[in-house]
Order: sequence, then C-alpha cells, then structure tokens
Amino acid sequence: MSGLAPEIEVVVVTYNRADFLPLTLETLLSQTRPPTSIRVVDNGSTDKTAEILEPFGARGVKTLQREKNDFAACWDEIRRTASSEWVMVFHDDDLLHPGYLEAVSQVIGTEPETTLVGCSMTAGAAPESGNWPDVSWKRNSGLIPLRELACRLYSGFRLPFCSAVYRTEVFRRIPLGMEIYGKICDRPFLMEAARAGGAVLLSDPFVKYRLHPGQDSQTSANGPFLPEVFALQHYYLDAMGDDPRSASGRAFLRRNYRNLANEFERLGAMDPTLTRDRFFREALSAGAATPRSLELGAAYSAMMNWPRRIERTVKRIVRGRESG
Repeated sequence: MSGLAPEIEVVVVTYNRADFLPLTLETLLSQTRPPTSIRVVDNGSTDKTAEILEPFGARGVKTLQREKNDFAACWDEIRRTASSEWVMVFHDDDLLHPGYLEAVSQVIGTEPETTLVGCSMTAGAAPESGNWPDVSWKRNSGLIPLRELACRLYSGFRLPFCSAVYRTEVFRRIPLGMEIYGKICDRPFLMEAARAGGAVLLSDPFVKYRLHPGQDSQTSANGPFLPEVFALQHYYLDAMGDDPRSASGRAFLRRNYRNLANEFERLGAMDPTLTRDRFFREALSAGAATPRSLELGAAYSAMMNWPRRIERTVKRIVRGRESG
C-alpha cells in the first residue's frame, strides 16, 4: 500500500427518515478526514426526504433517488457503483464521531492486509452530535481472522453494521444473503468481509446508534423468522466450532443455548403452537446447535442463574420472618 491516505467513499441508504437524516449528514460532513464522496441513495421515500436533501447538494452530497423501497436491489446497486478503494454504508438515523474516518485511515495504514474496519457504539433514543467520549484508534483488536471476529461478535461486542468500512473489491463480491438470513444478514456479511483478509475492531464507541419506534430492529413483524435464526446460529457454529479446547468453541458453548432460548421466547410469543421441544429438535436438525452446546449451555445458564435464585429465596424468607 502506498503512503497516501486511503480513499473512502460513504453511502447512506435512506427510506422515510427525513427527520433524522440532516443530523446524520452533518456528522459525515464534519469528518476531520473527509471522505472522497458522500452519496445518499433514497430508496423510494414518500416523506420529505427529497426536500431535506436539496440544500445538501450545494455542500457536495450526491443523491440517487430510487422509485421503489427494495433494500436488496439497492445494495446490489451500491456494490456495482462503488468506485473508491474503500466504501462505508452508513445508516440514515445514526451519528458518526468526527474523527472516525481519520481513525480508520490510521488503522489501514498500520494493518494494510485488513479488509474490514469497524468500531463499537453507544445507543440512545436522542443522541447528540456533540459530547463524544474520549476515543482513540490505537485501542483496537489488531488484525483478527474470521474465527476471532465471530467469537467477539457472538460474545457481545457491539459492532454496528453502519460502522463497517470495507475494501471495495471485497465488498463487491460478497452476497448480501437476505434470502438466507433476512434482516440479520449483517453479521454473516461482516464476517465474510473479514474472511478475505481480516478485520480490525476499534474498541471505542465512534458511533451513536439511535433507538426509535420506526427502527427495523425494534420489530419482529419482518423477522428474523425461525429458518433465519437457525441459519445465523449455523453460520456461527461453522465459524467458531464447539471444541471446548479453543476460545471460540468455549464461547459458542457458553452462549448458543441462551441465544436460542431467547429466540424461542420471542418466536413463541408470536406462535403459540411452537413448543420448546420442537424448537430445539429443529435447531439440532438445522445445524444451529449441537447436543454438546445445548447440554453444556443449559447447565451454564442454570449455574449463572443460581445467585439470582438464591437472592430471591433469601428475600422471600426474610419477608416471611418479618411478617410473622
């Protein structure tokens, strides 16, 4: 890689987020290391998005308006038209630290083999564009392979999809996978990007992730559905394994049962005919779990719940003595 700063283009996909979009764009325009371009793809909005975007054109923000809200087709178009060495697809309702692209450039300069850079985040209902925490690009994972990235994600690292900066040649050839994973296709996509060369995760929260009622992740109406849940767990199992002698295997064994149990509670609330026995039998058949991950995971969950059970029991006994 040359000593020149890497070229990073930013694409924002938006749909009916006119109220949130201006602040998002301001944080992109305020980068200390400006992107080579900022492009907004309006994915068929029916609100005032076009009106909101108009004054940003004079500030260099390009706009592409699509007639229909079709995320998969929109993503394919972004992949075809990405032209810089690196590309970032940012959310239309989140905020980016002003030093993020500069931090990413530093990482790429020190880890030239990486094909993916991402960061941590904070989340809130009304994030401000200022009052950022102290952050540094030097607090990072170093170059990690797919298996370790999968392990970190499975263990709870808060990597927002919008923070990902991809080497464009890799980004272009990875299928989105919506037909397999539905709206949770982001995790496999990130990991496939790391498979090509490796990932670097910035430990600090360079993204403020907005929580709001219209957010896709706040509803189960459009998934993830049962086959998609199983497909994602199967991907993690393939990536991490369930060998207790490896760190990734131990992470899978600790969390697989709990992750599936949480999904059963969510899916069972929508489908009363879904029984626990049927759910876990189908999880095994789909390769979303192994007998070892379910047995050890259930035991681990029970063990971790013992302190809470003891605390509740003690409180109940104390209340009984006091009332007596």
